[in-house]
Amino acid sequence: MPGERGTDSGASPWLFLLGLVVFLGSAVLFVADLVRGIDILRSVVGNAVGAVLLIIWAALDTLSTPESEVATRSGAAGTALLLYGVYLLGTGAVIAVTGVFFHDRLVLGGLYVVLSAGAIVLGYLIFPVASVVNENDRTDEPVTDESGDDVTDEST
Repeated sequence: MPGERGTDSGASPWLFLLGLVVFLGSAVLFVADLVRGIDILRSVVGNAVGAVLLIIWAALDTLSTPESEVATRSGAAGTALLLYGVYLLGTGAVIAVTGVFFHDRLVLGGLYVVLSAGAIVLGYLIFPVASVVNENDRTDEPVTDESGDDVTDEST
């Protein structure tokens, strides 16, 4: 049925490895660009591509994992947007701070931070929060009957 979890073993580990290599390689390139004093835009774009690959892998893996509370494509999209927002926030902060001292892309860092707020809010609105935080499933309070006697099943 469309929108349900797959029965495969999850997202490809090759997608994860490719994303990780691109992400980490571009982070090293970013530092090299700063040291050499050249434009950081290519390393920032490479880093964004690596992050997107990792986020796609995480969303696909979350969707296909039976133990995951995220069971729909919209839930996986919400997860991806939350992850992307966190990425934009962290990366924007790094670009902005280094932009004060080392390069002229300070505005790009600010743009990343502003976009992160939108991605996080949109991801939160799409993400199925009720599947993760359900106050009706609290197990720290004993279950009682009408007379107030504890009827919690102790065999579990």
